[in-house]
Amino acid sequence: MKENASIKQRAPLLKPDRSNPIQKIYLHIEDWANRYFSPAYNPLYYLGAISTILFAILFISGVYLFIFFRTANPYQTIQYLTEDQWYAGGIMRSIHRYASDGLIIFLILHTLREYLNGRYRHYRWLAWVSGVILFFVVLILGITGYWLVWDERGQLVALKTMEMLNDIPLFIEPPSLAFISNETLSGMLFFLLHFMHLSLPLATLILIGIHVMRCSRPVIVPPKIITVSIVIMLLAMSIIKPATSVRPADLTILPVAAPFDWFFFFIYPIKSIFPKSVFWLIAVGGTVVLLVMPWLKRYRPPPAQVVLKNCTGCDQCNKDCPYGAIYMQQRTDLLPYKMEAAVKAERCAACGICVGSCDFNAIKMDGITDIQVKEKIGRLLSEISDTKSPKILGLICEYSVSAEQINESLREIANVRIISFPCIGMIHPSFIEYGLDSGADGVFIWGCVNGDCHYRKGNTWLQSRLEGKRTPILRKDVDIRRVREYWLSSIHTDRLRGEINLFEMSLRRSEATEAISEIPPFPLNSFQGLKEMPKQARPEEMLKQVQHDTFRVRYDTVEAKKGIFKRGAVISSIIILSVFSILFLSEMPKYPFYDKDMSLIKFAFKHPGRHKTEQRELTEKETEDMLRHMRRTNSPFPKMRMVGKRERLPAYVEIEINGKIMLAKTYYPAGLKNDTPAFAYEEIPILPGIHHVKVRIRDSKREEGFDYTYEKEIEARIGKVTVINLFQ
Repeated sequence: MKENASIKQRAPLLKPDRSNPIQKIYLHIEDWANRYFSPAYNPLYYLGAISTILFAILFISGVYLFIFFRTANPYQTIQYLTEDQWYAGGIMRSIHRYASDGLIIFLILHTLREYLNGRYRHYRWLAWVSGVILFFVVLILGITGYWLVWDERGQLVALKTMEMLNDIPLFIEPPSLAFISNETLSGMLFFLLHFMHLSLPLATLILIGIHVMRCSRPVIVPPKIITVSIVIMLLAMSIIKPATSVRPADLTILPVAAPFDWFFFFIYPIKSIFPKSVFWLIAVGGTVVLLVMPWLKRYRPPPAQVVLKNCTGCDQCNKDCPYGAIYMQQRTDLLPYKMEAAVKAERCAACGICVGSCDFNAIKMDGITDIQVKEKIGRLLSEISDTKSPKILGLICEYSVSAEQINESLREIANVRIISFPCIGMIHPSFIEYGLDSGADGVFIWGCVNGDCHYRKGNTWLQSRLEGKRTPILRKDVDIRRVREYWLSSIHTDRLRGEINLFEMSLRRSEATEAISEIPPFPLNSFQGLKEMPKQARPEEMLKQVQHDTFRVRYDTVEAKKGIFKRGAVISSIIILSVFSILFLSEMPKYPFYDKDMSLIKFAFKHPGRHKTEQRELTEKETEDMLRHMRRTNSPFPKMRMVGKRERLPAYVEIEINGKIMLAKTYYPAGLKNDTPAFAYEEIPILPGIHHVKVRIRDSKREEGFDYTYEKEIEARIGKVTVINLFQ
């Protein structure tokens, strides 16, 4: 059985799990998009860059809205922009709104894509962690933005956000206490929200810088056509359905009919579905898992090594490294060169692109140099015993197709030998030259799709080397017809054998082509010119081929016109579908947090319970023995003169409505030493009507009976809120 080889002696570090069905589905979606958009303009290859453009649009539109916004009357300010200044402020508000929804969509898609492709581990940890944090910052920005409008939707956001914050023990008072009624709402709150909404974009800019700081030549702006399309889509959405406010927020009314933006508010339904402990386990546990994912895989291949005795300090490896893992420094030896290359091991991806960029055998990967690669090429070609078929050498990227798939596809082809590389960019042009000089009739190269190299720039650099646009270049005397390139993803492995067969047929025809090239030239695109040649000079096979090609050109022209219309129809359909999906999910479907036929009781109290141990008043002598500034005050209130342990007893509360106990709960004192008052905030849904409410509280050591009782008859109305606020 023939041998195919990998230049690495161990398994590749981040080889994708090709058995993952979700990844396969995503790759098929990308392949489908490539057919209509082409790889150069496939938006799925620019998810991160599109997110950056959307953030820039948000920043510009946000600056305009900031000029007019006033925290003293937020709702009236937004209404002025929306209605009185619809031609500018209204458009800006709508663009700001829909761009934020688009940003969430593309951040999620970008994260999902990087995860499925395994592009988050080890050397990519900084980009992954900063990206996760960036997503949460954008989520907070969107939530505070809706809050600042302070309409019914902003009220819903405020109530549900405070409900989540109530569960965090960092707050002494439940944050929901600030939203009991319109009277308890502080104007300073909107100032703080406004400040947060302005400062977080600056933090976002810093995070974006951190996110791309380890990438050389990061793509932060998509192609112009994509950018223009995004702006046009946002303008179209702003005109089709301008962003508007609903009725003003009113804490005495339940926000039953509030529109619901699923792109930002998805977390609230999740919290309402699961018990509190389960929700926080999922939220905190999921976040921790996301943050530590880059380190879950322990094995990491050794970084590239510089062979100083061969290094001339040409700087090409530094220019080609996609992660800034190679830098130039002053020589540390006595060689007559000014600079030398050095490797930052923590940044090195072990991709081998630097090996392909070095003309002096000055870098080795995993102990393997380019000389050893050439020796392996010669050994593999010498094993081919079939002299009738062209000898073919395959240079393949491990991420584009696996060694197992290669062996399966080429099992019966004896004239082909394969060498796989961690990245196609590791191929030095001399590998191709050496293969052809060692007896190979042809060399085929199989790498990742253009624009989607696993190591960012590997396929781009190799194509530039073969085209003579980037050093090191391919030798000019190499017949480029003997080199065939394929840029496909791992889902196209089934094409491998077919493409090799076509390549083999092309090589077989090369001798005949060279013979025909000796015939005096004639217009190949003119079938009449071929007919007028002397009969002995025009092979019948060539005559038939030109007839076929003439027909094929006409057929392809017709098909190309049909393809343009089809492509335009598909792209237009995708854009229209995306627009209406955003417009719909930004307001619908509404989630029923509250029953529209019900009423709500808000119960709150602040109660300093009794001390756990008896307090006593200091004697006159004890007071005199204390330092003057530490002496107890001569207050007329006995409590101010008492001393003892500060810990307080919990308060047990029962709420009875119409003779039925609706709440029975113990509230513990706040503070690190349990020495501050106990706080409570509860929401109790009830049917509309007149109800007799009785609240009983026990804050003593006795096990039965109550120390305080509160009774009141209330009238609950549909969709209204009734507040019971004790111990104010």
